[in-house]
Amino acid sequence: MPAQSSYEYHQIRDPDFPIIFHQETLNYEESGVLAHWHENIELLWFVDGRGAVVIDSVRVEAGPGELVMIDSNRLHRIFALSAACCYYCLIVDKAFCERFGIPVGEARLKTSADSGHLRGLYGAIASEMAQKQPHYKAAVLAGVLALLAELYRNYMDRAPGLFPNREQTNRSRMVRGAISFLRRSYQQPLTIDDICREVGFSKFYFCRVFHEATGKTVVDYLNFLRCENAQLLLASGRCNVRESAERCGFHNDSYFTRIYKQQIGELPSETMRKQG
Repeated sequence: MPAQSSYEYHQIRDPDFPIIFHQETLNYEESGVLAHWHENIELLWFVDGRGAVVIDSVRVEAGPGELVMIDSNRLHRIFALSAACCYYCLIVDKAFCERFGIPVGEARLKTSADSGHLRGLYGAIASEMAQKQPHYKAAVLAGVLALLAELYRNYMDRAPGLFPNREQTNRSRMVRGAISFLRRSYQQPLTIDDICREVGFSKFYFCRVFHEATGKTVVDYLNFLRCENAQLLLASGRCNVRESAERCGFHNDSYFTRIYKQQIGELPSETMRKQG
């Protein structure tokens, strides 16, 4: 599933139902969900296969029945460890949580849990969302609050080193700043030196930390962003292959075709034909 932004803005369509809920399946061959962050709490329930979530450079592996908790504003990415990995994703609006005294912006949760009680609470939410019987939204919100109450009662991370030290904070800020800069500037000619000047760190340190946090080199990440946006232009039918390439920072047709095939898994012309 291609990521749509580095800082992921969540548009809550119904203010009276302030959650986002969906099911995802990732394949081992795919890149997975690129590193991003947002202010809302995100709760993942893995139901099939095995996957990994990297949260601020800490890798958390999970299998069927396990939950992974991602606190507010933590950089994270998700990828499959088995041929296919299926999980539910529940994102709860921060303001909604705070209205009921849930301290999502202040307290930290443990990153994972394997609990029958938590599975039951999460499973009830998934069932209500799937069946959509009368008054299901009321049932879902009640279930979400019950799940959050259980997590913040019994799964708070009170271990030493709960809050990141200055170096960890600087590393996370540097990677987030670089991703935001790439999102704003991918259409322009960019070098690693340009990005290092933007974030204010040496090339060696920046490249090493960026790879640890995102699982990609800076060049790979930039190429994926460019190809992802070229794919949108090609699929829209508004641009041909050369126009899409130029609008997304590629100035050599053969290079664009090779990188696009590498990143997207098909030729640009194949993407266009699908829309014909």
